[in-house]
Amino acid sequence: MKTLLRTPLIAVLLTAGLFSSCEKENEAEPAKTKTELLAEKNWKLTAETVTPAVRADDGELITDVYAYMKECDQDDIMRFEKAGTCALQEGPTRCGEGPEQFAGTWSFEANETILKTNLQTLGSSSFNVLELSESAMKIKGIRTIEGVDHTYTYTYAKQ
Repeated sequence: MKTLLRTPLIAVLLTAGLFSSCEKENEAEPAKTKTELLAEKNWKLTAETVTPAVRADDGELITDVYAYMKECDQDDIMRFEKAGTCALQEGPTRCGEGPEQFAGTWSFEANETILKTNLQTLGSSSFNVLELSESAMKIKGIRTIEGVDHTYTYTYAKQ
């Protein structure tokens, strides 16, 4: 009789132990900050659009800027370091004899919703962060061309 009573009790205890150990494994890690998601990674541009359309060198009005970029610009890598430095590096396909890298600085503002960059010879820019995850980044900024504000949206993939 004691053996019959012990068997269900042991089964209940084993089941409870199993579920409590599963709960610990399923606990979520704390969410990463945008700095942690952005820094110490290489980012490659995968799309660039503009609204309203801009005139390309051939005179055509375009909204898909990435499609008009040279291949040697499409493979460039942007890297952000936690210390606040960044660099735009030429990819495997070089665009002539210019520098292989543009060094600069970066920072977040407004509770990590605005990304500011300042790259040598390319100047200072400010972007609204639309998306930032372990594998993707989407930002947008406004550039004024001939008195018209154009919204540029950049999409990057982690390399």
